[in-house]
This record gives sequence, C-alpha cells and structure tokens, in this order.
Amino acid sequence: MEKNAGYTIRRSVLFEGGSGFALGENPKAPAPFVTWQFNDTDRGRSYFWGHYHADKAAAELDFNSRVADHKRLYGQREVTPRPIAQQMQEAAKLAEADRGQTAPKRNVPDKGDR
Repeated sequence: MEKNAGYTIRRSVLFEGGSGFALGENPKAPAPFVTWQFNDTDRGRSYFWGHYHADKAAAELDFNSRVADHKRLYGQREVTPRPIAQQMQEAAKLAEADRGQTAPKRNVPDKGDR
C-alpha cells in the first residue's frame, strides 16, 4: 500500500493530465482522514492541498466532491494506472517480440517491370 506523511492511501483517482486525488487514513493522527490532490510524474506522486477530517464519511464526501469538481471544471477522464511490475512485463514482451524481426515492408502498389 502506498503511504504519504504517515497516512495509508485507501483510494485514489488519476486523470488524463497526470493529476488526481487521494483519500488517506491514519488512525493515530489527530485528524485520521485526509484528501489530497496530487501530480503523478515519472518520479512518483507529489501530494498537496490536504483537507483533513476527523470523520470518515466527511472525508469520503470531500474526496467524491473534489473528483467531481475536477471532472466538471477540466473535462478530463479518469485513467487506470498500471502497476510498475505490469509495465515492465509488457515492455519485456514487446522487446522479445521485436528481437530478430526485420522492419515491416511498406505497402506500395506493384509497378510492374520498371
């Protein structure tokens, strides 16, 4: 499970542009629930603009509201991030398939005996 600032990320939504929202939980914190906005980059996620809550229902309502507002304001669709292990497996399969094959020929019309 992913963690940020002592909170375990319970839910997250990622949008096309690489931004998203997360819902975190830390039972030992004074405010045990938080929603953050984040940017997803090749170096990982950077979390900011946390809204802290004492009540789980209030945190979930805030999370859903932030996600809906982002969709409405920016018109971006949700995307499903693939785990790194899956990405590496797919890359290995593509590399194996490409190994030893010649470049594909262009589909050009036959010009006869020229």
